[in-house]
Amino acid sequence: MRRIVLLVSALTLLSACTPPLPPEVLAGQAEATIDCATAVTKVSGPAEFAPAVEAIAGMLIGVCPDHSIEYVPDDLSAEVEILDHTPSPAEVKAFTARCESGTALVAPAFGMAATISLQVTGLEGLVLDARAISGLIDGSIKSWDDQVIQDLNPEFILDPVPVIRFVTNDKSAAVLAITSWAKRDGDYAAKPSDVIRGDQTFETVDELAAELFNVEGAFGIVPLGTAVINGLNTARLQVTKTDILTPEPVYTMRGIATTELFENELGQLTASVAFGGKVNENLSDPLIDPANFKSGWPALGIGHVLACEDSKDLGALPFARFVVRGEGQGALEGIGYTRLPLPIRLQSILALKTPLSEELLEQIKN
Repeated sequence: MRRIVLLVSALTLLSACTPPLPPEVLAGQAEATIDCATAVTKVSGPAEFAPAVEAIAGMLIGVCPDHSIEYVPDDLSAEVEILDHTPSPAEVKAFTARCESGTALVAPAFGMAATISLQVTGLEGLVLDARAISGLIDGSIKSWDDQVIQDLNPEFILDPVPVIRFVTNDKSAAVLAITSWAKRDGDYAAKPSDVIRGDQTFETVDELAAELFNVEGAFGIVPLGTAVINGLNTARLQVTKTDILTPEPVYTMRGIATTELFENELGQLTASVAFGGKVNENLSDPLIDPANFKSGWPALGIGHVLACEDSKDLGALPFARFVVRGEGQGALEGIGYTRLPLPIRLQSILALKTPLSEELLEQIKN
């Protein structure tokens, strides 16, 4: 059973002569209703996303009390899935095979700020730039007192602690984002990749995070959400000579504004890996003063949500739509993920075919 819950008493009717509304007003209009379902929805995705889905589910049940969520990592029968990267056409095609109607909807859902977590006593708040990260990844920086790191951190007294690289066998959007930034702005000679070699290899990022505490000199590339949940020390990242960023929401949101939105060959809306540079003001959140925050977080993976347009699980698409709503975005941001800036979120609302009036649809499209 499906129902629509009204959150406001009425919507202002839009006419053809209505001037264009700002994104924050359009988002408010688009979220004036919630598409609720009476369902127990099975959601699949990477194992490390369990806390994120749990947070979203907690928000959802407060608004739609008859809709509960069961998270089953890597379940191939689930009709809604969260990915930690931009899906390839082959991945979209494979997911579509689960859908009765043969149609899957795909949209950007959140950002995963990629960060360097390190276990070196006394180096909390260490600054790293693309060049230093390149050397850490490719092994040319072998000790934490390397001159490249010392030049970035003149206030630190660095000891000759050997660098130990932690990596995982799992493909990671965080690794791809960091290696993309290292390739563009640093001295990283290899091709950007979602899997790299290291000194110690783990099956999952959760296993990597758990062991990081125990090995002095170790570092790993992890999503900021993983670092937050596990209480890991994270580096500050230097984007320009004057901009040294801490992983705060304002910088991670503006980092997503460096990404590129496009439709893949199946007509699905996707977003590429974002990495540091000049913020694209057209995609940046208008609620954040662009005059004050020109720099965005330099490396983000873009998570996506996939859902069958018509499915046996009546809650699959409503859950996907809730992920990109303000409540779902807030739940994700609370555990270290990055909410989508409003202009991008509006496109996700459209991509998931959220029920909206024709007038509002036209306003968002324009």
